[in-house]
Amino acid sequence: MKKENKHIFRSPKSLENLDLKINNESNGEVIDGMFYNKNGEKYIIKDGIIDFTVKEEIKGIAKIARDQYKIQSKTYDKNVDITFELYNEKSDDTRNFMVNLLNLSPENDVLEISSGTGLDSEIIISQLSEEGSFTSIDISPEMVKIAYNRLKNSKINKNITVGNACSLPFNDNSFDALYCFSGIGHFPDIKKGLKEMSRVVKKGGKVVFCEKNVPPWLKNTTYGKILINHNKMFNLNNPLELIPIEARNVGIRWILGNVHYVVDYDVGEGEPKGNFDLEIPGKRGGTFNTRYYGKIEGVTKETKKLVQDAIEASSSSAHKWIDETLKKEANKLLDNINAKNYNNR
Repeated sequence: MKKENKHIFRSPKSLENLDLKINNESNGEVIDGMFYNKNGEKYIIKDGIIDFTVKEEIKGIAKIARDQYKIQSKTYDKNVDITFELYNEKSDDTRNFMVNLLNLSPENDVLEISSGTGLDSEIIISQLSEEGSFTSIDISPEMVKIAYNRLKNSKINKNITVGNACSLPFNDNSFDALYCFSGIGHFPDIKKGLKEMSRVVKKGGKVVFCEKNVPPWLKNTTYGKILINHNKMFNLNNPLELIPIEARNVGIRWILGNVHYVVDYDVGEGEPKGNFDLEIPGKRGGTFNTRYYGKIEGVTKETKKLVQDAIEASSSSAHKWIDETLKKEANKLLDNINAKNYNNR
């Protein structure tokens, strides 16, 4: 990493800003040093890799993944194409399709989560100029080391890190785009992890993520059953109900044998906003807001029929007639009460 990148980082534990100590620097790159703060937190930079691991968070599925990839890292690149050959597809075609969903511009700042050995990282970096930047994070130190060696000769401004996707060590609104190919299933808290994605991406930025999932229409097929038997992760549900409220223009499709969902969306701000005070044409009338917030106690069937007949006989919408009639009668009653109270003083 370059020392001028310091501003994008924060503590994944206390969420506070971090100071940077440099022990060894080469050609503007920090090779050894650490991030630290007044609380005594320390995150070591060694051989160009920043380790943001919070040991207390390495448990459950996260620990399983970390231990698993410690072993698999030695043969991962050699065997990874089997995943694509299984579905008679090519690795590069799938990875390029996924990366292209980001709609990158050369000057973008991009974050890759669950970056593994950097196979997708190479494709992302190939679409960036020296005005852009690339940051990656993965839970496995062994996989990250391979990625670092793969990418170290690239001239792109880059930050290669170890850490937990559910506690990202980055400040809000740090990136233009975020990419995660096959990592969601190892998140210890998927809802929190997806929320973190939207937090670190700028408003208007893009998020793309993918994971194993036999869709409902294939679960009872022989094809689906064979895959689920091989890996229970294929039986996990897609996380549409966990997508943060900031997501806009959400898309989902199944690729790679039709058993890997891909979700992509733009990052907005808070809930979407509707023009709920817009007058609705027609005899019922009113607005979305009046129909939601304006509910009152029910009436008898006889009264309801009288009101309906009165509305039908009038030239007003139901909303306007009820609103004006109730307002008129309520004001009349309150005026009488106020007058009586005044006379009794």
